[in-house]
Amino acid sequence: MIRNLMHASPFLLFFALLVAAFAPDSAHAIPAFTRSYKVECSTCHTIFPELNEYGDAFLKNSYVFVSKVKKTAKDTEPPPAPIAKAVTIPKPVASPAAPVGASPDIQGAGDDELLRKLKNGAMTTTETAEPAQPPAPEATLSAVETPQPAGEQKSEGLLLSAIPEQLPISFTGALNIVYDNKAVNEFDFSTRAFKLHAGGHFRETVGFFATYVAYSEQPPASTGNTSVISTNNKTDLTEFFVSWRHLLDTPVNLKVGRMQPKLGLWKTNNKLSVTNNYLPYTYTVGGQSTGQQSVFRIDQTQDALELNSILGKRFFVAVGAVNRKGQNSKEGYGHVSYKFGGADYLANEPEIDLAKEESILDFLTINIGGYGYVGKNGSANSNDPKNSFYRVGLDSELLYKSLRLRLLGGYGDDDKVDTIAVNQWTRVISKSGTIEAEYALRSNLLAACRYEYLQQVASPQKQGFSDQYIRRYIATVGYNPYENLKLVAEYKYELVTSAINRLGTLGLTFGF
Repeated sequence: MIRNLMHASPFLLFFALLVAAFAPDSAHAIPAFTRSYKVECSTCHTIFPELNEYGDAFLKNSYVFVSKVKKTAKDTEPPPAPIAKAVTIPKPVASPAAPVGASPDIQGAGDDELLRKLKNGAMTTTETAEPAQPPAPEATLSAVETPQPAGEQKSEGLLLSAIPEQLPISFTGALNIVYDNKAVNEFDFSTRAFKLHAGGHFRETVGFFATYVAYSEQPPASTGNTSVISTNNKTDLTEFFVSWRHLLDTPVNLKVGRMQPKLGLWKTNNKLSVTNNYLPYTYTVGGQSTGQQSVFRIDQTQDALELNSILGKRFFVAVGAVNRKGQNSKEGYGHVSYKFGGADYLANEPEIDLAKEESILDFLTINIGGYGYVGKNGSANSNDPKNSFYRVGLDSELLYKSLRLRLLGGYGDDDKVDTIAVNQWTRVISKSGTIEAEYALRSNLLAACRYEYLQQVASPQKQGFSDQYIRRYIATVGYNPYENLKLVAEYKYELVTSAINRLGTLGLTFGF
């Protein structure tokens, strides 16, 4: 019966999974950022690890927390007189301007008044603290401040050095049960990946992030999908970068290290699916079996230097250079995106006139982005022929209440895919597209349908390159019993040049 279901229409399976889904209301979050900022995972995610617009702002601001709502009038009132000898750690929001007369020897962003008191020895033990005063009115902020109990104040050394009090480390894992109609072992119980992450910032000036893949399993070998190769397919340090925010008091951020260059609107893991990433980001050109292969993918991590900036709160731009190993020449890329409606890239909510009649524009958000990448790959620094290539693409996302619609399109040109043949030049034109509709049935239950297309055509044909194409239909249901735990049921129907693949997946992804 299960086998017959896998051969059935993906849409029938999609609706069957919807009927079978059950969604309790409890939710708890524990990954590193939630521990550091004392917020729930739902502050930045729809269903982990897919980001919402506030999570996107958090990412663009180098992991510095920004206010989720506009401040009310009471937030602008002068703060109450400080309680002597009892210090509360400042909230993880944008740093206030330095007070007039602040000590010039205090470096970095943060609460200069508090740091000056510490340097002057004004901080004492809790045993001599004065009686507690009535609490001040609570400010309307998204980040909830939890005062530290007596005897647990953050140490002076940590405050002065900007070292986080809590170790900002998290772990994520993925466990799958996969059905593959072409495999000898049709049902595969597989441990896909286990990764370690570290991320945060130092006094809201330097952000950092790292990902180490402790284990990653090969995908099913029988599929003809050219994008099935995992981004992290080995034990490796796949991400490790730092971002210097507002370089030299400018709106420009400097990002350097091993990273996924900013090209598309979404990072690799910013999706509901537990299997395929978006096809325009993940395809490669040619076939390894024929020796004709370009290894480049939009979503691959590389050693790069990037400058990016948020301009006018709603315009984001990034440019960068990539150092490909074994080549002296550098590669370049650029990205621009603009957001209409909704929260801007600094997480500021738009003004809403409650006296005005409700409009469709009150719930509509549109995000549009474009990118380009120019590079060259081949055999190290030798005289062998190189493949000069470029990729360009357009992405867009529409949000309306519980509906999310994503559209992606890409175009590529490789002038010599087969770098082995010295006297033969095989030019390949690639075109790709994806459309995905996602709907939130409940806050912790999402359903999505995706269609993807890829075509690769060689010119001239006499070089022996076989034209290739992929058409893929994916139906997904994702459910959060807890905010750091995701259960996914997914069915993929895939047509490639010479085969039809049917893959079903039950996936479990978790983070802690």
